[in-house]
Amino acid sequence: MHRGSYWKTTAVGLAGVALGLSALLGLRSSTMPPAALAAAYLFAAAVIVASLLVASGGFVCLLRDSRETSGKQDLVVSSANRVPGQGSGFNLRFLLGRTLRPGDIVQVRTKEEIAATLDASGEVEGLPFMAEMEAYCGKVFRVHRRVDKINDMRNKTGLRRMHNAVTLTEVRCSGSLHGGCDAECQIIWKDAWLKRMPARQTLPDQRPVDPPRDRAGSPPGKVHEYVCQMTQLWEASHPMSRFDFRQDLRPLLSGNIGFRGWLIANLTRIFNRVQRLRGGIPYPFIPESQVKGRTPTGSLDLRAREVVVVRSKEEIAQTLLAGKNRGLWFDREMVRYCGQPAVVRKRVNRVIHEASKKMVEMKTPCVMLENVIATGEHLRLCPQHDYIFWREIWLKRPEGSRPERLN
Repeated sequence: MHRGSYWKTTAVGLAGVALGLSALLGLRSSTMPPAALAAAYLFAAAVIVASLLVASGGFVCLLRDSRETSGKQDLVVSSANRVPGQGSGFNLRFLLGRTLRPGDIVQVRTKEEIAATLDASGEVEGLPFMAEMEAYCGKVFRVHRRVDKINDMRNKTGLRRMHNAVTLTEVRCSGSLHGGCDAECQIIWKDAWLKRMPARQTLPDQRPVDPPRDRAGSPPGKVHEYVCQMTQLWEASHPMSRFDFRQDLRPLLSGNIGFRGWLIANLTRIFNRVQRLRGGIPYPFIPESQVKGRTPTGSLDLRAREVVVVRSKEEIAQTLLAGKNRGLWFDREMVRYCGQPAVVRKRVNRVIHEASKKMVEMKTPCVMLENVIATGEHLRLCPQHDYIFWREIWLKRPEGSRPERLN
């Protein structure tokens, strides 16, 4: 059904290209006034370009859907989640000049140097320097992504602009000094906190030993509020119009994503926009759920390093109500991993809620999977590559393993 919807829109795009070309040929013998003729040429050319983009997006989505059905890796994952500096492919990051960019080698400045950049609240441009970050001072890392925008999870206003910030490869918050939060968010670093190093600098294993994890909780009758980078992203960013199309170019210009991945993601986005306008089915297709009332749960009692398989989207759809299972979203970002094997990274027991700043205990089993990270594709290539949370009922052990416990 969904492929038929894709083909219809693709055919409309091809028909638009044909009509535009026919109009251009007809204008060659036109006797219209020069000004009107020029306007007609421009209109016909615009129809051709727009229709070509829609048709190209349709073919891309058909190809991606076919690869998904056959169990092959999604075309955007390899480009969006690649390691900077290793087979990065064509991009225009050289246009940034001396600005830090993916693949650059940097050294985190000393505590004293960073302290000199902080305001009275311990922040730079609204972004706090967290206690967990001190363990990285003086160490050398590779820049992972430029952070040009963030997704506002606190007030749900969408994407917001951020300046002068990057993430570093595999540098995540341990949560050790924030109540043992298990989210493992990527730490955001202001350019002022980093020092560029020679390109040939070696990269030893620089991961620090975590301090003792603070899981003591709050005193009876008192709920502790935590302040971290994720709770302060609103203050550290600025409003950005969804019609500001420069945000679609920045991921390519900065080198956050290769040209192929950027092109595929944007053609898919254009195609999906047309699909929604005409009432079609967007890519990726998620089956409708038949669940009524409370959603089911399942327990596998998974532990770190266990091998699992992500269930098919048809199976997962039957655990959802309005796209959620017990409050946790299953969204388009996650479809690309359906049917794929993965390794459990850890159980997620507690996370800090961005809006309330309070610790939330997971009531239903939830895990992270190794290297299963959000690409940001459906958020206009937002560079926050955080781990995705998975309900255990969305996973299964390979055949021959011990059975899950369903509730």
